[in-house]
Amino acid sequence: MTRLFYISLLLILVSCNFKPDSICVEGDCHNGNGTIEWTDGGFKKGHWINGELTGKGTQFYGSSTEFAGDIYIGDFKNDKRHGFGSYYDKSEDVTFTGQWVDGKMTGKGKAKWGKNSKYPNRYCEGEWKNGLMNGFGVKHWEAGKYGGDKYVGEWKNDEMNGIGTYYWKNGSYYKGSYLNGKQNGNGIYVFPSGEIFKGIWINGYCKELAQKLGYE
Repeated sequence: MTRLFYISLLLILVSCNFKPDSICVEGDCHNGNGTIEWTDGGFKKGHWINGELTGKGTQFYGSSTEFAGDIYIGDFKNDKRHGFGSYYDKSEDVTFTGQWVDGKMTGKGKAKWGKNSKYPNRYCEGEWKNGLMNGFGVKHWEAGKYGGDKYVGEWKNDEMNGIGTYYWKNGSYYKGSYLNGKQNGNGIYVFPSGEIFKGIWINGYCKELAQKLGYE
């Protein structure tokens, strides 16, 4: 009797510990169109091939994940974001729309921050690789310290690198070389009046220009 009790208790514990955390609630979630739901509220729906989303689909991340509240709507391949789609990051209030390869933004795309984000209505648009801006792109600040500023030029690993132009909201702009996000090398600074200053920048600083502007 005691042995039977422990066996029954063990079966109950095993069944509790091995409850599936997801279930196919609609359609065919192996080969066909269907929807899988998780116990934390997350779900995946779309076209499945061999148990992996492939084609058009939607993924919503549940409360137990580090991406809780995020959602992706677009193309999938082998259960990864691949093709064209839009991903909304709830924690940062930012939407990434464009081309994806193996789960990361790669190709043409745009990131737009919402009004409730740390950078309200800021956007980055251009070429991406592995989730970072790489190639030619534009970054525009809508509000805050840099509100009204814009950079147009080359990027590498999410930083301004190469030749680019930075426009300030007062009408002045810099055009020249960038390295790791800062002006480096030959460039020109154009005043709002149209006056042109030519110089050499090192780590974002040009002594002659600073003197001309009265900063030192």
